[in-house]
Amino acid sequence: MRNFNQKFRLRDSDRHIRLLYTLFLLLMFVGFCFSFFWAHSMTGLSLQGITDHYRGSDATFGEPMSFRELAEITHFHLFTMPVVFMILIHVMYLTSASQMLKVIVTWAGFGGVMLDLLSPWLISYVSPIFVLTMLTGDTLMTISFLVMFVFPLYEMWVLEQPLMGGKRPQES
Repeated sequence: MRNFNQKFRLRDSDRHIRLLYTLFLLLMFVGFCFSFFWAHSMTGLSLQGITDHYRGSDATFGEPMSFRELAEITHFHLFTMPVVFMILIHVMYLTSASQMLKVIVTWAGFGGVMLDLLSPWLISYVSPIFVLTMLTGDTLMTISFLVMFVFPLYEMWVLEQPLMGGKRPQES
């Protein structure tokens, strides 16, 4: 697979561009942390808590999620999650990471998104065992996100030597 842009690399960019990408990555990190804490507050991140969230529970007087609620959540996430991951993967492809790592992160990220979008329907209408599908998707998304977060930041701010030139041009 040919890289979409072989000329531009994060390490070669000036500090303003690196700052832009850094701020984006930091905001995405805050968003991921917020999602984690929100999910914890809703479900306790337990198998039973996730099951009760989607299927309802007599113990908490919770109603099962309706078709309409699931459709609304899926609709929103179906448009946002792929875009967020496409941008994060784009940033990862601007690094000097190996092609294999880029492909693995791409498949893990989008695989996690697909499992996360499908699993509420499976939990609600098929079986609570599909909570494991949701947790697998969330784990894939989290690991791929952390790689797409750490690797570009490391390359932009820790590695000193640009790829394409001897020294960085004077930065203002």
